[in-house]
Amino acid sequence: MPVQTHQNRMAAIDGLRAIAVLMVVAFHYLGRWPNDYTGLSFAPMFEFGWLGVDLFFVISGYCIAMTAERTGSLATFWGRRFGRLYPAYVAGVFLTFALVSYFGLPGKEVTVLQALGNLLFLNAVAMPPVDGVYWSLIVELKFYFIYGFLLCISRRPSIILGGMVGLFLLGLGLRLVGIDHFDRIIRPEHIILFLIGAALFFAHTQNSGAQQRPYYLLAVCAYLASFTTGAYDAVVPYAAVTLLVGIIVIATRRLPVLSILWPVGLISYSWYLLHQNIGLLIIRAAANAGFGDALAVASAVTGTLALSMMLYFVFENRTMRKRANQLFEKIFSILKLNRLAKHPG
Repeated sequence: MPVQTHQNRMAAIDGLRAIAVLMVVAFHYLGRWPNDYTGLSFAPMFEFGWLGVDLFFVISGYCIAMTAERTGSLATFWGRRFGRLYPAYVAGVFLTFALVSYFGLPGKEVTVLQALGNLLFLNAVAMPPVDGVYWSLIVELKFYFIYGFLLCISRRPSIILGGMVGLFLLGLGLRLVGIDHFDRIIRPEHIILFLIGAALFFAHTQNSGAQQRPYYLLAVCAYLASFTTGAYDAVVPYAAVTLLVGIIVIATRRLPVLSILWPVGLISYSWYLLHQNIGLLIIRAAANAGFGDALAVASAVTGTLALSMMLYFVFENRTMRKRANQLFEKIFSILKLNRLAKHPG
């Protein structure tokens, strides 16, 4: 693969990440919170921006499958995924907790003990989150484990994807008969999004159009099935366009014009971690100081972006990731979680 082509394709996916995080930021600043909380005065908009998180799940499904393809043990796979997630998360927890504790944000303060519990992801079951956006990281972690267990059964794409289809159908079926226990493990509307991304990755590993076609067909079927869960009933047109754009960009690895957003995509994880509560602090302070609505929001965007760049360069750099990967790989190896099914072929 020529270097320039590879760079262009990665720029497209990073550009898609940028679109996803911009949607979420717009939702939290302009659609999620009432005006009497933010201090803004204009009518809410971008109420569909939460779909950016679902776009992240599709991208993540692609990246998780790619990581698994390049690793030879379960410990390495989980080590790399946890190593990708955890360093910036820890920094985000501490920074958000410190700023919210110092300046105050009604309804969003937590205790020191609860903040420390967030570092162990106890916010998944027993403690309030330092920032509400962490819910999606819990979903990511759950899928890491699910994908890892599927890898222990087989590394054949058909078995892995078939297992994901089975889990989706099981979760949806149980929900339809009034049993919601499966939702507490992972919700079917999330499984189907990871499935779309994984199917697109496996399509890219094939050598011919005929071999790719079944995976693309599965991705399209999963796209259609995602509308059966009820998650998009209130935003069907927006969801249809958002997910379709994600599928096309990942499938073609091209994002005309908007590929220039790739630098924002690089820091999208750090920005996602920091943008909500810290951004609300800035917006409320700016509104109280008499700033206009546009300037208050622009201040939040600028301030959280600056913090995110710092977080990215300090905690998402190559050296930090490598060390984190090695640390988690050792932990999982000690736990004897180091075997996978043999790679096909």
